[in-house]
Amino acid sequence: MMSEVVKETSIPLYATKLEQYGDVKDIPPSSIIRLLGTNCAPADDERDEVRNLLVEPRAELDAVEEDIGRLQTRLADVQRRKRELASYVEDLGALLSPIKRMPPEIMTRVFEFCGDVHVHGPHCEPSRRAPLLLGSVCRSWRALSLAMPRLWTALYLDLPTSGEFNKEEEILHTWIQRSRPFPISLWLWNDFLTDDVPAALLRKLSRTISENAERWRAIFVHFPAFARDWDYFNSLVRCEMPALEELELSPQCTPWAPFRPEFLPSLRELQIPAGAMPDSHKTLPWTQLTHLTLRGGYRTADVDELLGILTRAPLLTHLHVEITQYKSETKWDGSRDRISMPCLATLVLVTISNHDDCISHILDALTTPALRDFQLLTRVWDTCRMTTGWCHESFLALLARSKCSLNHFTLTAVAITSAQMRQVMELCPSLVLLKLNGADVHLVMAPLLKDMVNDSEHDRNLPLGPWLKAISLSCESTDALDYQVGDAGLTFEQAFARVVTSRTTRRELNSKVLKLKWIHWTIWWDWCRGHQSPIQAHPDPELETRLSRLCVGEVDVGVSAATYNKYKRVS
Repeated sequence: MMSEVVKETSIPLYATKLEQYGDVKDIPPSSIIRLLGTNCAPADDERDEVRNLLVEPRAELDAVEEDIGRLQTRLADVQRRKRELASYVEDLGALLSPIKRMPPEIMTRVFEFCGDVHVHGPHCEPSRRAPLLLGSVCRSWRALSLAMPRLWTALYLDLPTSGEFNKEEEILHTWIQRSRPFPISLWLWNDFLTDDVPAALLRKLSRTISENAERWRAIFVHFPAFARDWDYFNSLVRCEMPALEELELSPQCTPWAPFRPEFLPSLRELQIPAGAMPDSHKTLPWTQLTHLTLRGGYRTADVDELLGILTRAPLLTHLHVEITQYKSETKWDGSRDRISMPCLATLVLVTISNHDDCISHILDALTTPALRDFQLLTRVWDTCRMTTGWCHESFLALLARSKCSLNHFTLTAVAITSAQMRQVMELCPSLVLLKLNGADVHLVMAPLLKDMVNDSEHDRNLPLGPWLKAISLSCESTDALDYQVGDAGLTFEQAFARVVTSRTTRRELNSKVLKLKWIHWTIWWDWCRGHQSPIQAHPDPELETRLSRLCVGEVDVGVSAATYNKYKRVS
């Protein structure tokens, strides 16, 4: 009965049972087929039949495995040949690379930009490994890098707090040797908050600086230096450095020995602690300085001491003062002659709360006809809403007395009102950059936005701030964008969008009002309460998307974030 069923349905049954095994030549009986893929065992009389069926597939399996081995060997040979050909093609193609035909003069310029040869200014650091990385590419690049003494004229040394300084000393001498006749810029750094530099290291550094005194173009010192340290590291005050143009000492450095002006005939840019010893301050070459930065220190000085310094520095073009290190015993009474600074173009005052008298004293004492950039910055370092009072009358008097034309105006956490801001913008129509950072920026700017819209067809009436090309604002969160401006139900974002579009896409091509070039928003996140770590704020992608949408691709948009730290002072 079973054979009849198999005979009638042999094709579909065999196809169903054997399709998973591929092309099988010997078709087993249907009784064995039914056992395939199950846990059932064949009967005793079927076992020999199964053994016979296994002979040919096993032999064929061995043959297939041999074929696979031969094919794998062949594949390995082909892949090896492929790698050889690819390498050969790549090497031949490299011969046609445009960089191989680049003249050495152009490659030299490229190397200079990679090495930050022209780096300068406060807190600027060179590329720490650029000369070494460029010289490790190939033999010709190494030869070219060694043939470029200018590539080795900026060195950043991270000083150890223990050991013999052998590696750093070898690097320093290598840089001095390879820079050959060119002046060198040297950065000396370690973690001045926690570490001390060993005395033996200070002696070696001082000796190396003294032996190469004529080679230094700039020296930046950022490590702890107290009275005992300057007994070892004293080369800055006893060696003549004819090529030294920049000198920067960190707030922890206090040179007790007075400087000698005749030792620094080329000094132009100076950054020293505001609370350094008065004797050192009095003996610096003030008359030749163009850039002066007085940062924090350990000693509080009177504002009159600062003004006395300024009377001896008539060529200053850039002045940066930490007001926190100064106090004002009296107000400016006008009985003395004001200090004329005819070259001063940038004035930066950095302070915290309760220093309004010092700021007013300084502004009342100066006459700055060349002033173009004014910045008043507040350091926020506590959980309270710290702001600096805006010395409005003193600032307006400075503008009127100096008859200067400001291009850049920056306030950070300064309690200026909307009416005062309007008056500043009206008196300074040449403003190109406006930066306001603080908690209430949207409240200050909201009443001014409608007057900043350029909706005049023929520019008969120029808007407020007609030449603004860059605006940088801040807010505590994106909620500031939803602030209601006036009673018309207009949000701050909508009003701001009108300003942007009126000065970009809707502006006539022959308009006298310049196009906005970029807009920047800073998100000041609130600090954590209690004893938790501060919030790690990041740029808000939603805000950036909203700003990009309202700018219609016409203005470069930037969004960043800042953090209030409860325990550590943050700029």
